[in-house]
Amino acid sequence: MDPSKAALLASAAILAVLFSIAFLGTSGEKVIVATTTSTADSGLIDYIKPYFEAEYGVSLSWISLGTGQAIAVASRGDADILLIHDREREEQFVSSGNGTLRVTVFYNDFIVVGPIGDPASASSQDAKVCMGRIADAGRSGTALFISRGDGSGTHSLEKRLWAASGIRDYENSGWYKSAGSGMAATLRLANELGAYTITDRATFCKLKESMGDALKLIVVCEGDPALFNPYSLVLLNPSRYPNIRYGYAIDFLLFITSPEGQGLIGNYTLSGERLFFPVYGKTECLGLPPEDEAVAFIEDLRAHR
Repeated sequence: MDPSKAALLASAAILAVLFSIAFLGTSGEKVIVATTTSTADSGLIDYIKPYFEAEYGVSLSWISLGTGQAIAVASRGDADILLIHDREREEQFVSSGNGTLRVTVFYNDFIVVGPIGDPASASSQDAKVCMGRIADAGRSGTALFISRGDGSGTHSLEKRLWAASGIRDYENSGWYKSAGSGMAATLRLANELGAYTITDRATFCKLKESMGDALKLIVVCEGDPALFNPYSLVLLNPSRYPNIRYGYAIDFLLFITSPEGQGLIGNYTLSGERLFFPVYGKTECLGLPPEDEAVAFIEDLRAHR
């Protein structure tokens, strides 16, 4: 049997038991989401919070970290559900038995930003070309690049782009700096140093709104399919983590995948610009693999609530 199908069947059986136990082993009517800094820094989770709490009577809390750190938190059972953006690691989490389901719920995009004047002449619609120009300028002493350097989904994308550009000498180079911090902090550092960096668009827009003219960074690359940024919800395995609030995690899953939740995500704007786009049940339209089994499982849960 396909591992993902087996995980879904096991999850369904466990769920039936858990619903009859009234959340034995949990404390407090709250759900803790381990998520990326981008969903927090952009304001999206703050925006969703009152709607979810009004619908379910459950307090929504979150821990915002890079994807790698968020997965580590979930792996210790210190969160109830994951909302992250690194498909390879999401699938590894499920296949290892730590999770029972992953489903894509919305997307936005990454952009490459740099100082006004673009000293590296990095501007391009091709991310590989852009990154190559930054590296060339860095070697000649005319550009700096700030990496998040935190094992996040953004950091993973950055490393893929360097590899695709044929750049392999960057990590020990003087023009390459690792911030080891979240997205907003990395952007502030890039702004302070007049450096280039990769960011999700939502966090950049949020920072631009708050900093105004003090933000001296401009977009130098956008629109490349390589910069596409899908986010997924991942359910933890309650057999492995018996103390998580699995029922409340299901509530959050059902809310985000509902027409109301998807509508809220699509309607969230800053300065009139949409930052996230709902995609639950529509992954094939974006060239992603179909998620029919996950969607069927979720809709079966919804029908029996």
